[in-house]
Formats: sequence, structure tokens, C-alpha cells
Amino acid sequence: MVPDSGATTRPDRLRPLSLPRPLRIAPRPGDGWPAILIERDRRRPVAHVQDRWRIDDEWWRDPISRHYYRVVLDDGAVRTLYHDTIADRWYEQTY
Repeated sequence: MVPDSGATTRPDRLRPLSLPRPLRIAPRPGDGWPAILIERDRRRPVAHVQDRWRIDDEWWRDPISRHYYRVVLDDGAVRTLYHDTIADRWYEQTY
């Protein structure tokens, strides 16, 4: 746990989280899980999915429905991807 610094929070010192980056994904036949991540026309195979989870939120305003995947690419890189099921688009989430 990070200790409280005691500093006052000011609006001019807040920063947004990293915005998700749109991606192209080739899904795995049958279940739709990510099989290949396509970046700048370079195909990067997904070696395996480490974890997956779903988030459904804010149904009373702008609904959010996402399937998240923590994947390991064939070169060992670990990425967090999600499929926005409402817009039917894929994104990479960085932190």
C-alpha cells in the first residue's frame, strides 16, 4: 500500500488513465477469443490467454459491456486486450 502523502488533491494535478488504443484482432474460430493481434500490418500470434473477465456496467447511462483478455504473444510480450461488445471493436488497454 502507498502511504498517504498528505497533499491536497487539485484538479490541475489530476491526469487521466491511458486511453485504450484501437486494435485489429483475428479471432479464434468457435469462441471468438483473440488469436492474432494485427499492429501496423504485422501479425502477432497469441501464444495463450492468461486470464479473461467480463465487465458490464453503467446500464443506467451509457452501458459498458467488455470482454477482457490478458494474453501472452508468441514473443513473450503480455498485453491486456478487450472487446467492446456494444460497438463490436477491439482495444488494447495500457495502464
